[in-house]
Amino acid sequence: MRRSLAIDPAEVVASVAQTHAADAVATRVLDAAAELYERIGIRRCSVEDIAEHSGVGRTTIYRRFEGRQQILEAVLGREVRRFFASMIGPSAHLARFDDVVVESFLAGLTATETSLLTTLVRAEPELLALLTIDAAPIIDAAREFLVSLYRTALPDKPADGLDALIDALVRLAISLVLTPSPLFPTDDPDTARTSLHRLLDPMLVAYAT
Repeated sequence: MRRSLAIDPAEVVASVAQTHAADAVATRVLDAAAELYERIGIRRCSVEDIAEHSGVGRTTIYRRFEGRQQILEAVLGREVRRFFASMIGPSAHLARFDDVVVESFLAGLTATETSLLTTLVRAEPELLALLTIDAAPIIDAAREFLVSLYRTALPDKPADGLDALIDALVRLAISLVLTPSPLFPTDDPDTARTSLHRLLDPMLVAYAT
């Protein structure tokens, strides 16, 4: 009988805001868990396996995490946080809103190719729900993050309709992550960038000034 993952999307989103990196021991636990998830799979990975691989005792692990489920949610939350962070750098120096969106989009698509989150979602049908039928908490978190980012980076741009625009962009990005398109080749950034501008610029015209 397969062990259910029973992931709570809201708990994953809550983990995004937690700074486990500030705790070296928790970081070791999450690093070990991430390596084991990729190597042997989530379902076969126990707290005992994580303790052995990390060199952290079970008692210490349970002081920081309630159990296997919370470790998994923390790993997923950390991967989501890293994904968000990967979108910031390439667009930080840009002044035009359309350029910021396209570069963030391209950076996000590129990051997903090597992301543990992508590997796990594609391997585990239950995790796939996090980006499909149960995606609302993830989409909400991504929208809030990106709206805040763009308003900070481009304070003089119009704010009307920005939430709806970013929501649509997040949903489009999820679709491209789950079903990559040859029209947006991340191994050819110039071609991908041109294609993204053609697709997105009509949506961004009110902001691209």
